[in-house]
Amino acid sequence: MKTNSTPANDVSLNSNALENNPLITIPTGLKSAYYFTKGDAVSAISVKLNNGKIKLSSSIAKVSFSVDTESQSQSKKMVHLLVPSNDIPYFICDTNLPFLLPNGKYTRADKLIPGQKIVDKNGKPLLIEDLSIKNYNGGLHHISTNVRWNNTPNGHLLLANGIVVGDFTLQVYFDQIPLEMIQ
Repeated sequence: MKTNSTPANDVSLNSNALENNPLITIPTGLKSAYYFTKGDAVSAISVKLNNGKIKLSSSIAKVSFSVDTESQSQSKKMVHLLVPSNDIPYFICDTNLPFLLPNGKYTRADKLIPGQKIVDKNGKPLLIEDLSIKNYNGGLHHISTNVRWNNTPNGHLLLANGIVVGDFTLQVYFDQIPLEMIQ
């Protein structure tokens, strides 16, 4: 899948601010997660598995939910990923953020391990070289697409720092997707 990789005007791709402020793919490029508001356009990702290969497609959706948890900045456990072969090599997320795996299944961030692979913006495997779960003092920003929930991740996947992850709706309803889709 081709995406416009134009960086957001207000965030440098080399900025340490991206550690906890991922760039989300939108129809016209990238946008910092903290700047989404309800009604904004976002690229909703869908997945097809064809002969063991992942094929990603994108459609335009609207943000139906956007909330910043910075005001609730109590220390909480967060997953810190290092994926050096990615355009942005680090990623911090909730422990329950869903990730797409190269076999077409999904898992939550707290189930990932170093040496495991996740999926990048082109549907290719991306090696996790390091992973740790640490206390984190700071805010997060959660968004959901307006795609109707029908017990499937399709339409509730986003590209965050070029990695396929679930939106907040998928986080909340992760246990409702078919068991054969969960690893």
